[in-house]
Amino acid sequence: MILFKKMAEISGIRRIFLCIALLGFFLCPLYAQQKQKSKVEILNADILKIDRIRYLRKLQGNVRIKQEDISLSCDSALIYDNSNLVEAYSNVSLNQGDTLFLYGDYIRYDGDTKKAEVVDHVRLIDGETQLTTDRLDFDLANDIGYYLNGGVITDKKNRIESREGYYHSKTKNYFYKGNVRIKTPDYEIRSDTLKYDTETNMVYFLGPTEIISDSAYIYCERGWYNMKKDVSRFSVHAFLRTKEHIIRGDTLFYDKNKKYGTGTGHIEMIDTLQQVILCGNQAVYYEEPERSMITDSALFIQFNEGDSLFLHADTLRSFTDSAGYRVLMAYYKVKIYSKDLQGICDSLSYSFSDSVIRMYREPVIWSGGNQLTSRFMKLFSKGQKMDRFEMYDDAMIISKNDSVRYNQIKGKNMFGYFRDNKLYRIDVKGNGQSIYYPEDQGDVIGFDKSECSNIVITVENNKIKKIVMLTAPSGTLDPPPASFTKAERLKGFIRLDNQRPYSREDVFKRK
Repeated sequence: MILFKKMAEISGIRRIFLCIALLGFFLCPLYAQQKQKSKVEILNADILKIDRIRYLRKLQGNVRIKQEDISLSCDSALIYDNSNLVEAYSNVSLNQGDTLFLYGDYIRYDGDTKKAEVVDHVRLIDGETQLTTDRLDFDLANDIGYYLNGGVITDKKNRIESREGYYHSKTKNYFYKGNVRIKTPDYEIRSDTLKYDTETNMVYFLGPTEIISDSAYIYCERGWYNMKKDVSRFSVHAFLRTKEHIIRGDTLFYDKNKKYGTGTGHIEMIDTLQQVILCGNQAVYYEEPERSMITDSALFIQFNEGDSLFLHADTLRSFTDSAGYRVLMAYYKVKIYSKDLQGICDSLSYSFSDSVIRMYREPVIWSGGNQLTSRFMKLFSKGQKMDRFEMYDDAMIISKNDSVRYNQIKGKNMFGYFRDNKLYRIDVKGNGQSIYYPEDQGDVIGFDKSECSNIVITVENNKIKKIVMLTAPSGTLDPPPASFTKAERLKGFIRLDNQRPYSREDVFKRK
């Protein structure tokens, strides 16, 4: 039994060795094939010395070496036969095919991996693009090169500097990192990280980036620029400044040749000359003729130190008229807020030539305790302050006298005047009617209901102080009623306080 057991064990061991032997038989050719590398060939050398101890060949004078499609020339070289390694010295030139050429003072080339280290006065020429640096590592098998200690890339129009650079010869792509500078005849780009496709002239911004020219400054942290077509897209804290405008947004796009741009997300367009800001989440801009549109939380701001004006609508349009002046159009559900004046209407226009706001379809404005309504209104400003207003067709003023009574004046047209942004006088022209509660030392002493073609109203501290009937007045003065009744209301009386914006944030509220 022991003998049979031993024989079985020996038989098992033999089977194991047999398997190993067969495995080796089949794998050895494959392994040999994997290990087989093309050797570096010597095409020419004035002097050749062989060091058999170190498996080394020394070449001097007009040295030319070749491996497949890679050629190398230099003044002198060392070839290590056991490692397929070449060290080339002085006037070194390495080229692959007919497009890629490498120059330097020293090249260490590994024939097995086809990797080259080029040192001192390095130049890489690929088509019309040239790279210069002090040290370059290049993988010729995968057509990838990189430098880590500063380099400069130039072509016919551009110059690019960076601390680190990676070049993909097949795709003609450069990747730059650290103190990147691109200089062209028209602008300079400064970036932390960017990618440049030399074939398509596309630049991709992958970090904080500045674009500087004589006419503009641009900042972003992501984006791209087509240098050939002059088309660009900037995102992440995108910012554009010109002599007259500042534009911010989540994403900005601009086609210089078409003179067309768009913006998306938190758009802010500032006109520094007109002291105007346009805000929204969607914007379109055309340079010639100059016009723009902004929607989605659209907001117009005319700012000054004393009292800025805030205007919101579904859509804001801006364009330049035939005389060269800017015009703003606001469409649908317009709301206006400033400290001393508020308003609503369906749509309006604002002309920068005469600083006039024209309000259409059921306009309402409030000044202090006064509510003013008509079919059409004009608001005039002067020196960034309210100057006067004009109200046409069914003009009406309602002013709260106390908790239960309202002074009311109605007429065909009305004209109001401001002093230091405070309403102080209103003129009624045509078909004047009034309901007025005269006071004596703060106490209501009567109920005055009158009609007069033309009326002058004096306003003090945002309340009606005095009413003067100018042409053939008629009316009655009665004791004040105990409660506010329909008899004390002129036709068209309605209070719209629930629609009044009381703050800049209220212009966005729908009521």
